[in-house]
Amino acid sequence: LPNGGWVNLNIRAGVYNILRFRNGLDTLFATGTLPNARIRKIRLILGTQNSVMKDGLRSPLKLHDNDREVIADLSAASFEITPTGQVLFWIDFDASRSIQVDNSGSGNNNGYRLKSHIRIFTRGNSGEIEGRVLPRAADALVMAINGTDTTSAIPEDDNGEFKIVGLNAGIYKVFIDGHNGYNDTTINNVIVRNREDTHLPTVTLRQ
Repeated sequence: LPNGGWVNLNIRAGVYNILRFRNGLDTLFATGTLPNARIRKIRLILGTQNSVMKDGLRSPLKLHDNDREVIADLSAASFEITPTGQVLFWIDFDASRSIQVDNSGSGNNNGYRLKSHIRIFTRGNSGEIEGRVLPRAADALVMAINGTDTTSAIPEDDNGEFKIVGLNAGIYKVFIDGHNGYNDTTINNVIVRNREDTHLPTVTLRQ
């Protein structure tokens, strides 16, 4: 194939708020025509107009030249082929792991650095965990842990609902990290199956 075997897709270029696409909400990012259904890698070229918002203040999100290109390996389980020949896969951009404190500055002016961590998955070969965490004041972070693999979610502001998608089938520990004086809690032996949505009971954190 020309271009070293790479096929360019039609990208919806722009600046994306990655925290908007959480708890199961996604968006169509790219389309294109593949010469065959064999996909081995995916490559993203990131732009430089990146920023992070904390406590109402916007700060630049540094992106080193060697971090602009993100390449991920794909296995047969990473994508699915529909009866009409469409090749589908989802990209999960892990904000909690990708945004890092940059200590290269002087004094307290450290700023932030973007070091991308992404997961590739398909709905047909993965499962989901969803539930609700109260109260909103706990500002909780929900983590699904399976061995060394951890996937996180931030509950919605209005109702505390969360959803973690793209999980490999298995038995998980769900750890809910409370803040603002609220205690943490753990739910063990949460079973995730492919093509299924595992519902957890509502969790109310206590101080």
